[in-house]
Amino acid sequence: MRYLFLLIGAVSLGSCDYYIVNPHRHQVGHIDISGARDDFELCYEEKLFPHYTAWNRDWIYKYPPGKDSLRLYYNERFDNQGIVNQSGYITVRFIINCKGVAGAFEVESLGLDYEKKSFNPELVQHLLGLTKAITLWHPFTHGDSTYDSFTHLTFKIDNGELLEILP
Repeated sequence: MRYLFLLIGAVSLGSCDYYIVNPHRHQVGHIDISGARDDFELCYEEKLFPHYTAWNRDWIYKYPPGKDSLRLYYNERFDNQGIVNQSGYITVRFIINCKGVAGAFEVESLGLDYEKKSFNPELVQHLLGLTKAITLWHPFTHGDSTYDSFTHLTFKIDNGELLEILP
């Protein structure tokens, strides 16, 4: 009987080992800030909220002029630079810190078939540059405190034309 308790105890401790070694400190979709520019800082590295917590059904929480103004911003400035044979989705992921400063940008791209795709680097850098130029981001607020959050913008491109900005 004593050996049975020892066996159950050993199995229990062994199954918990993963959570002791790797306590899951990050959310799914976490953005690593190690490659961010030197002047970008998180306010609370242990409290990085995901975008779906921070958007709260209305873009006003992130981009005060609203989603229509954000679409207008990109539509007025987007230039496909003569690249008309590119279609798919370009997603720019980034963090908005508690001060409303955006940083730690990452770019991912997919074809219309949702498979990984490489877009023309000039087109990608153009969209990334437009996104980096926006300075009106608002940080995630809960109660009287502001926190860091990660978010994304996905651009649907069809034959070099910007069709839609998601979400």
